[in-house]
Amino acid sequence: MHLVPSHTRPSVEMLRKLVAFPTVSRDSNLALIHFIRDALEPFDADIRLTYDDGKHKANLLATLGPRGERGIVLSGHTDVVPTEGQDWTTDPFHVVERDGRLYGRGTSDMKGFIACVLAAVPAFMERGLSTPLHLAFSYDEEVGCIGVGRLIADLERAGVRPRSCIVGE
Repeated sequence: MHLVPSHTRPSVEMLRKLVAFPTVSRDSNLALIHFIRDALEPFDADIRLTYDDGKHKANLLATLGPRGERGIVLSGHTDVVPTEGQDWTTDPFHVVERDGRLYGRGTSDMKGFIACVLAAVPAFMERGLSTPLHLAFSYDEEVGCIGVGRLIADLERAGVRPRSCIVGE
């Protein structure tokens, strides 16, 4: 029996996909970033990736809607903390629903927010955007916010000057 409300199912299904990527900070996040890139391409998103020095990790900046205007950034990080030494009774990279709650590494910090954003993209686009919506997803937040510096520098290079930013942490 599912206790999570049915109207949240698109977000939950996206969350299941995102949690399945084991993006522990010490490992690459590229498979997840490429999944997100591929999910956004049908919506005519302008997508930019910025990599770490070894090209093992990347930030993603995607712009939806009108270009050239100030917009809103929805921001989050893609890495999760390690699971070793923790008392998991299920696979931490597989979402489990129990008593109306969802369990899995990153469900709250912070793949849950990213899943909600990505699940809402079709509705945003169907309604039409009058201002740009920028999705900014970084790497290595859990180990010192390393990736976000490069993401901010890329915003500047791209000429993106948002009027606001919501961090879903």
